Amino acid sequence: MKQETRTIAIWTLAAAIGVAALGPVSASAATPTAATKAIVLNEAMDAVVSQAIKQLSDQGVLQGYENGTVRPNQAVTQAEAAKLIVLALGLRPTSSSSSSLSNEHNGKWYADYAKTAIDNGLLSAADFQPNKPVSEQELAGMVAKALQRDALSARSWMEAISDGNAQAARGEAARLLVKAETSVRSENARIVSVKALNSIALEVTTSGPLTLEDKTIERSAETFRFDGGLTIVNQPRLKTGSANTYIVPVTTMEEGKSYTLTYKGQQKLTFTGSGELIRFEQARQVANDTFEVEALLSEGVVDYGYIISAYADGRGANALVLGDGLTLNGKSLQVIPSLRNRTAVLTPDGGEPMTVSYVGYTQSTDGKQEPKFRLPAGKKLEPGVAYRLSADWFETKNASFVAGDVAPLVIASAQATDAKTLTVTLNGDPGDELFAFRSVKLEGDDGSEWTAQYRVQTRKGATGVFDLQNGGELKSGVNYKVSPVGDWATAAGEAIFIKA
Repeated sequence: MKQETRTIAIWTLAAAIGVAALGPVSASAATPTAATKAIVLNEAMDAVVSQAIKQLSDQGVLQGYENGTVRPNQAVTQAEAAKLIVLALGLRPTSSSSSSLSNEHNGKWYADYAKTAIDNGLLSAADFQPNKPVSEQELAGMVAKALQRDALSARSWMEAISDGNAQAARGEAARLLVKAETSVRSENARIVSVKALNSIALEVTTSGPLTLEDKTIERSAETFRFDGGLTIVNQPRLKTGSANTYIVPVTTMEEGKSYTLTYKGQQKLTFTGSGELIRFEQARQVANDTFEVEALLSEGVVDYGYIISAYADGRGANALVLGDGLTLNGKSLQVIPSLRNRTAVLTPDGGEPMTVSYVGYTQSTDGKQEPKFRLPAGKKLEPGVAYRLSADWFETKNASFVAGDVAPLVIASAQATDAKTLTVTLNGDPGDELFAFRSVKLEGDDGSEWTAQYRVQTRKGATGVFDLQNGGELKSGVNYKVSPVGDWATAAGEAIFIKA
């Protein structure tokens, strides 16, 4: 389902608001149908619900029942929810339809809508019950899948709309879909405003969500052009719960300097650079060539990984929905954007400073905000030596640490998962992304040798996934000995596995 290219008819809500007034409509149709009955708005109706319903009526797409009422407090059923979302968001059956409904549903008014909803992952064929009321959380989940958004955002919209009932009401459904309209991606989205959040992050507000293609690293590097030596360093990330607010990481700005952003070669916006440094608490060693710096939410600093839509569903209870102004419980937060390609300077006591590089995908893992930095290849932290960390984009309360002799990780076993992939298990859970950008060597008893690199963000407990490099493939029946490349780890025993 490529949402940004399909026809959107968000206002076709009559299917769920007034099913009794409509006959069957083809699931391929997503064009509003003119209302033929006047809508009766009850004075006691919630003002926001009334406004949504009136707006739908003014669009010529909302019909009431025979007496013109819309029954905003009546529960929405699975069949009605399927029809509402399929029509409102212009969903289509997938090219390889796999949905299957039992024969009892054949010929029913909802059958095509239910099949399309199932095709797009909104419902399960096995659990489909047309007359079963849909809970607020279920409705939010269906809308999230239809929009290809995170569930947390849709749930936050539902909670803002909900009156606390477990079942979703029709008025709530109307309001949710009105909100969902603003979250439909558009290639015509324009930038409304841009401002500096700190020395390395911008907040960009758009007229609507950017397309998936426009948000890629490659495309954003072309479409977000700055003057004054400033560049974008990673893709824009949509804030969780927002339809059009992005966190955009850039190279270090100069405080008070005026910058111009040219978007897609046409739109130009100016903003003033910030000199606010990212606030870290302390630096500490985690390996013989790696150290980390810690930021604390309790001190008003949050990593973007916990507040962006792209990561929300994978962060569990750590995912946050911030209010306007990047606030949480009324307190404004400083946001750490993507640290891709960031560097810092580490200076040993009495020695020469060296440039250290951020280790990708380590800035927020296991509920912690502790980005890692690694020394240049071949360099190690010398036990007993004091080191001091500095940079032009952050400050650290406790910027110095004395290096120790940190024991390497221990590879306990390895197992092939297919011809190009293996899992490597340590003798204990490191509790962090310490596998990042590490490699192992495989030596086969047939004389073959291969290198496999850790696939970032695949660690589960003590086990991580490694991919063979340079087209390597494991052969059936060959014994392979696994050993670390470098001294980031040691192998317990022979660490041999057999490729079956």
